[in-house]
Amino acid sequence: MNENDKANNLDKLTPTKKYIAEQMLENLKNNDSLWVQGWESRGAPESIITGKKYRGINNLSLTVTAMARGYSDNRWVSYKQMEANDWHFKTNEEGNSLGKGAGVTVEYFELRDRETKKPFNKTVLDGMTREERNEYMDKNVYPLRKYYRLFNCDIVDGVPELEKSEVDQSGISDKAEDFIAYWNENEARIKYGGDMAYYSPKDDIIQLPKRDMFSDMNEFYATALHEIGHSTGHETRLNRDLSGKFGTDEYATEELRAEIASMFLEQELNVKVSEKHFENNSKYVKAWYEKISEDPNVLFTAIADADKISGYVIEKQAEDEKRKNTEYYSIVQVENEEGETEYKVYGVMPYGQVRALIDYEFKSLDELKTEIDNLKVAPAYEGKTFEEVPYDKLDEISRMEYEREEKKAEKEERAIYAPPSLIAAMSVAAVRKPVNMSERGIESLVMPEDREVVERASKTKNAEKFSQLYHGLSVLGSEEKDERSLMTRLAMFVGGDKERLLRVFKSSGQYREGKPNAFYEEMASKSLKFVSDIMSDKQPIVSDMGKGRFGANAKV
Repeated sequence: MNENDKANNLDKLTPTKKYIAEQMLENLKNNDSLWVQGWESRGAPESIITGKKYRGINNLSLTVTAMARGYSDNRWVSYKQMEANDWHFKTNEEGNSLGKGAGVTVEYFELRDRETKKPFNKTVLDGMTREERNEYMDKNVYPLRKYYRLFNCDIVDGVPELEKSEVDQSGISDKAEDFIAYWNENEARIKYGGDMAYYSPKDDIIQLPKRDMFSDMNEFYATALHEIGHSTGHETRLNRDLSGKFGTDEYATEELRAEIASMFLEQELNVKVSEKHFENNSKYVKAWYEKISEDPNVLFTAIADADKISGYVIEKQAEDEKRKNTEYYSIVQVENEEGETEYKVYGVMPYGQVRALIDYEFKSLDELKTEIDNLKVAPAYEGKTFEEVPYDKLDEISRMEYEREEKKAEKEERAIYAPPSLIAAMSVAAVRKPVNMSERGIESLVMPEDREVVERASKTKNAEKFSQLYHGLSVLGSEEKDERSLMTRLAMFVGGDKERLLRVFKSSGQYREGKPNAFYEEMASKSLKFVSDIMSDKQPIVSDMGKGRFGANAKV
């Protein structure tokens, strides 16, 4: 394809797309990279008025402009918004406005009614089913592309100052760490070792070099996010064709979309783009340059895919956070032996079992709801949002929770990297960390029978040693010995109930959140067997526990 044909292809694009394509081609030609080196992002571009982040091609248009011009502010504003807030353009040394020629065109689609040609009124869809809404939209609504211009707040006087963000000198990003840990625990497994980074669709595994093989944490994050981008193509996720071999157009296109997706994710996670990141994608530059020159729509398809990738993974993590912070429950109507209607509430336990949240029934639905309100303010549920769901939905959630816990138990522990400057401090700190008991202890236990276990264990002959163990102190010289000793002491008072034993143990200072649940489940099973074996009659231990009714609204 000759240069005139390439120019004609660019001229057919919308102003925003043409600008992006020209900027990308210039970067590829002059910088051997999609991005400009030496530029540090403060996050995805966003509206200073609404805080809403720009996505897709608008994100990229504003980002490449910020790179080219060296803007350090990620906030943007329209001229009308400037006027409304009495903000003005800054001036240069000669007194000329910095706003001249600085506007960046972004585009959006406004929905219009086919009949009236006016903006579409969404209230028309009220009361329709999803199928009816889709059918109505297809027949009666069309999108109209519109444009407006934005200016970066770096060149605007009067805007609020940017909030200063604390910078971790080690380069470690808590947001990035949490995200990578989430992906490893819930999606594609991440393995560390070797000197190559790649994603295996067959095994659904991301392979990364150990963290100390990277020049800095930014390079590690960029590489991990790039491979996570590839892993979204798995058939259980976004189901893209990942069969392209190295050197093919398909392979280069997948690399392009993963590269843009990693940049979008870096913005979301406030990760700085490193010099090595540019070097790592330079091997695809020639293929990208040729493909975009011949058909610019290849770039915009990749941008759309990358936007879909970043939106997908961020939404998945947000759903996981919601799951962790939500206490799902279901109220079930039952009939007692006398044929009377009663009500009971069930929830999902930490290991995926459906079990009563309150271990007795209520004759009045209002009384049960009052007791649920009391649960909501209990220390054990601090920060939790309660959400009522049908029982079959609760059962589905429990199965998902169980599968999630099983999957976590199979994962390798996340490798930890610290720069050399922190190694000495880490070695000194490598002693047993104290547990914050303000969120644990007997007060964190909701069920009365669970509290009774701790109270009974506290009244034994070795009450002082039990108290020390329960509050997380080292008594026997090793973490595991202390854990097993406490687990066995508690096992004496749970009546053979493994779930209760684990609940009470998790309220203690010996429980370590970083250890897999399977570890403690096995320990609990062995402790219960040991206690059972030493009982001559082999009867259930404290068999009368749990029969009592407790609470202001309990039946008597």
